[in-house]
Amino acid sequence: MTHIFKLWLLCLQQYLQLALFRSTPARLPYHPYTIVLTLVAYTLVGFVLLSDYASPVSIILQITIEVGILFLISLVALTLVGKRERLVQSLSALIGVNLVIGFISVPVFQFLPPSGEEQVNLVTLQVTVLILIWNLAAISLIFKRTFDISTALAAFIAFNYFLLNSFIGESLR
Repeated sequence: MTHIFKLWLLCLQQYLQLALFRSTPARLPYHPYTIVLTLVAYTLVGFVLLSDYASPVSIILQITIEVGILFLISLVALTLVGKRERLVQSLSALIGVNLVIGFISVPVFQFLPPSGEEQVNLVTLQVTVLILIWNLAAISLIFKRTFDISTALAAFIAFNYFLLNSFIGESLR
């Protein structure tokens, strides 16, 4: 168990580096249990970020669907390029970057002024858009490096992942 936890700590360091555009998914330790720990941590961050807006069942369902979408994108793309052995690292990188950016978002959103039901605070909106762009750029770079595709195609896939995930997430609320 200690070995797996040490591997997960290495993964957390790599997730941070991936979020800062300084690493590649290939540098992640290959171990399926690290994905499980990352998923648990990501779910906990999801509860902190979304508990005011959604029920616990809805949050778990939304995270499950999000991970399912990432899994399907990765599986299909890696199968098409003949690199299916990268699936664990790819999925780990995608979930891990979302974990890091979500974790950083928690204190950021705590310091932002609250928005009313009818009016969104401009600073809150700007910070939200910046975090969204950062997240999409990081995911896009992971897609680019993992699938060996162009930047434009990676950005297209990342944007469509975001739209699909947002559409499904809104329908669950």
